[in-house]
Amino acid sequence: MVRLTFLLLLLFFSSCGTVRVNGEAKFRLITTGELLKNCPSLLGKEVVVEGTYRGWNCPSACRNPGVTRSDVCLTDLTGCIYLSGTGGLNPLTDRGKRVRVEGVVSERNGICYLKPERVDELR
Repeated sequence: MVRLTFLLLLLFFSSCGTVRVNGEAKFRLITTGELLKNCPSLLGKEVVVEGTYRGWNCPSACRNPGVTRSDVCLTDLTGCIYLSGTGGLNPLTDRGKRVRVEGVVSERNGICYLKPERVDELR
């Protein structure tokens, strides 16, 4: 009886885990500072970053990778990162909105940036 109870508990707890792909979480919520610091190890991986959409009004500390003319930036308390493309937001009228960006980490000319796959406005 104890053995059956143990097996049932083991089955229950093992079924409540995080969905993983190839042994790691598919999406990771990180800050821009973490993303920039760990860019080489995150290349090609999907991440989630939350911050303020700045459109083309990027702070001078934000390094532009020069991927497309529609590059825009996202800031949070830890830094700034460029997005390759607008993610469906307007670079002029959507500035200042809090957003969640799901995207793939990329690098060009030694500068880390994010290719947005999905952008959602936070309320």
